[in-house]
Amino acid sequence: MRFLIDADLPKSTCNAIREFGFHAEDARDIGLGIKDDSEIIKHAKQNGFVIITRDLDFGNVSIHPMTSHKGVIILRLPNTFISEKINNVVSKFLKSVKAEEVRNSIVIVELGKYRVRK
Repeated sequence: MRFLIDADLPKSTCNAIREFGFHAEDARDIGLGIKDDSEIIKHAKQNGFVIITRDLDFGNVSIHPMTSHKGVIILRLPNTFISEKINNVVSKFLKSVKAEEVRNSIVIVELGKYRVRK
């Protein structure tokens, strides 16, 4: 799988994902750091990326219908979480999820659990 890391996550999240052998790019590194969500989704879909973000708007299907993306993972974690804690949650999630659950879905990741919306 290919992941696009939104600018609201630590840059180190790319490395946490790459440790699993996945391709990961940070939105800030490709000029999307301050772009609108719609531009991020467009780029992600065109390039086959699943978006990882903390931005709840990506899960709003009235704004971003399911057909507008290849998959979105929304991290619902405490605002006090530092990069190490965020990356630990991402790593645990990647160990437990199957690729087919993520593709073309909205996945909400919380502490110790996740739910999938197809």
